Amino acid sequence: MANYILSKDISTNARQADLVTLSKAKRIGILFDAKSVDAVSQIKLLLNYFLKKNIDVEILGFVKDNKMGSHHLSTLHINYFNLKDVSLFGVPKSKKTNDFLIKPYDILINLSLDNSFATKYLSFKSNAKFKIGVFRKHEFLKYDLSFKLKIKSINYMIEQLTYYLELINKNNEKQ
Repeated sequence: MANYILSKDISTNARQADLVTLSKAKRIGILFDAKSVDAVSQIKLLLNYFLKKNIDVEILGFVKDNKMGSHHLSTLHINYFNLKDVSLFGVPKSKKTNDFLIKPYDILINLSLDNSFATKYLSFKSNAKFKIGVFRKHEFLKYDLSFKLKIKSINYMIEQLTYYLELINKNNEKQ
């Protein structure tokens, strides 16, 4: 039901993708499933990668539980939401998710390997210029850049993401 509502809402708001390279990006939003200490550690490495490029980064992790773990401490760039922050249909409804949603991002990256509805909802409702996520064969909604992963791991996804963002950046610098 929730996927149907989201797809109807998105189809009425047609958008045009706008390729934003790393050298042109000023703000990046990142969504991820914060289910493990390792996932949070990998996200922090990605955060440092973008910060070294002088890109403002906001990260929102989804905890698929009613409680946050000790490793889910919010910082300047990283915040978390959990099942208490979503409606019965899984739609994010808290202040922190709304704040994330209304910010204008040059690039939005959904690193959810589980295809959680909450991160998918925020991804497709965002008005980001360029949206990146994991490829899903039977998914109605598509990202501007999708990754079909051979290995289902956050580490592998981040490795592929940074490689291709650098490649796109390099190829567009030559023009």
